[in-house]
Amino acid sequence: MKIYINNLNLDVLESTINKLNDYFNYSEEYIQIYSIEGIFKITEKNIKKLKPVDKEIQIINNYYENFTLIVDSSYFQQEVETSIPSEHISVKIMRSYFKYNKKSILSLVIESDKSLFTPTDLYFEVNENIDINDALVKKEIIVFLSLLN
Repeated sequence: MKIYINNLNLDVLESTINKLNDYFNYSEEYIQIYSIEGIFKITEKNIKKLKPVDKEIQIINNYYENFTLIVDSSYFQQEVETSIPSEHISVKIMRSYFKYNKKSILSLVIESDKSLFTPTDLYFEVNENIDINDALVKKEIIVFLSLLN
């Protein structure tokens, strides 16, 4: 599940990203391929075709101060592939994960176009459906929102 911050200006992220250093967990690099035949993800280990599974979204207005969140339970099914289409567009992506603590189930994820060194997406991610109004979850989200403010 991904939780997006509505109307977040990613241009401001460069000036605030240093505030997140204490919460850095790990990074991963991969290549995203877009073609007429679909979307593919290439890592050091394999090639996977990504098939979207759309789910309903939920909008939570004024979750914290003036922040509105968009909760998206959609995901990609991944199938191992052995090749990619010859006609495609590729993007090198760096995905950085930040956690409030080591036991946290919630991560703040910042995706960047590795070749341009610019952030392209920012969202919270959890591997399961959770209640984002749960006191502990809300505390973690608010910590990150206050750092991004």
